[in-house]
Amino acid sequence: MFVNNIHTKERRDRMTNQTNLNSRQEQIYTFLIREGELKVNDLTEKFGVVEMTIRRDLEKMEKMGIVKRTFGGAIPVDPDIGLAKRENLYMEAKNKIGEKAAQYIKSGDAIFIDAGTTTPNLLKYIPRNWNLVIATNAVNVATSIQGANIETILLGGVLRQSTMSLVGPITEHQLDNLSFEKAFFSSSGLTLENGFSNSNVYEVQIKQKAMKQSKEVTFLVDHSKFDVQFLHKITNFEGVDRIITDKKPGNEYCDLITALGIDLVVCDED
Repeated sequence: MFVNNIHTKERRDRMTNQTNLNSRQEQIYTFLIREGELKVNDLTEKFGVVEMTIRRDLEKMEKMGIVKRTFGGAIPVDPDIGLAKRENLYMEAKNKIGEKAAQYIKSGDAIFIDAGTTTPNLLKYIPRNWNLVIATNAVNVATSIQGANIETILLGGVLRQSTMSLVGPITEHQLDNLSFEKAFFSSSGLTLENGFSNSNVYEVQIKQKAMKQSKEVTFLVDHSKFDVQFLHKITNFEGVDRIITDKKPGNEYCDLITALGIDLVVCDED
């Protein structure tokens, strides 16, 4: 069994290495989310590479299931793509954000960790001997927690297969009976006009409920989420205590965040 687990991990690691996006591909994906469609000619001019390079980029991203190639260009697929595919996007940025977020947790805290592919990264940096209570609606978060002193509460509810998150009235009811010192959330998009947003209304409802039950609210958002808006609003900036990101956002964001007294933590400034 142990040997089989090693072989399985090795195969998984090889698969992950094959599907990771490089810096140019990450930028292409971000532009596609923002613009809706881009042409190969535009991308070759923007990045200063030959057409074949862009076509290979798009082919790789299509195999990952995050874009669909069209005649002369590409479009993004449904933004509510599966968890396994999203985990391979911006991995370095998510890891940096998770490491920084863990610095705001201390032994004795009761915390909520939201479903997503950024939030689970903070678990890597929490000492396993700390006395913590961690509540989550995310299956991948719950299975990542290992430690004799860490009490784990996996909320019940309806399982969303694409994100492996639990949502619905049962989840909300359980949150009514819990309160947290700190809560960490993900967001699919963030704009100056409409704040934080997500593509699924059921996940938004859980985020909003958990925010009400938390004394301190932190959002973990990598640079690709800025200037991207999805259908369902989570909250305005005013509902947030801290934002942790990997790169400094534009001046308009910095000015607004500062004016509202929100703690902006930028990993790349360390």
